[in-house]
Amino acid sequence: MRRGIALLGLLLAAGPAMAGYSRVYLVPALAECPGPATCPRAYESTYTFDSIVLSTASSKYMQANKPTLLVDFKGVRDASGAPLDGVVSVKVLSGRVSIPGFGTLPDGSPLAEQPPIAVTLTKGKGKLVYRAPSSPNGLLTNGGGVEIRDPDGKLLAVTGSQSKP
Repeated sequence: MRRGIALLGLLLAAGPAMAGYSRVYLVPALAECPGPATCPRAYESTYTFDSIVLSTASSKYMQANKPTLLVDFKGVRDASGAPLDGVVSVKVLSGRVSIPGFGTLPDGSPLAEQPPIAVTLTKGKGKLVYRAPSSPNGLLTNGGGVEIRDPDGKLLAVTGSQSKP
């Protein structure tokens, strides 16, 4: 019995990755390089973070009333290195959207836009649990993702990849 309770505790502590979610570590957002030559590495935001993890449902179809994505923030700090007590925003990017019986929306259509979601961080930590609005059967979305903006509105983190420093 004790072993079963301990195993259940470990599974619950493991979080979304064990419960049908895929995890992606977001990377710092690079500042644009106007070119034509290369530019020194610069980040868009002066804020930093230890980790921002995006967890998405790994089921084949969106499930009503279930979280479709979670974002876990750890170690978010301002330019002085102090843990952030403030608000960041998460923008869910829709990509290309096709609605059955209606058609495919033009890229950038305001009908596919989601307003940014404010997330309050305390001592540099916080979590967002996002449930997608109900959608008609057959809805298809290509691409998409998330953008995290700092309290000043600058890109802080995006999906991407990085190698070990």
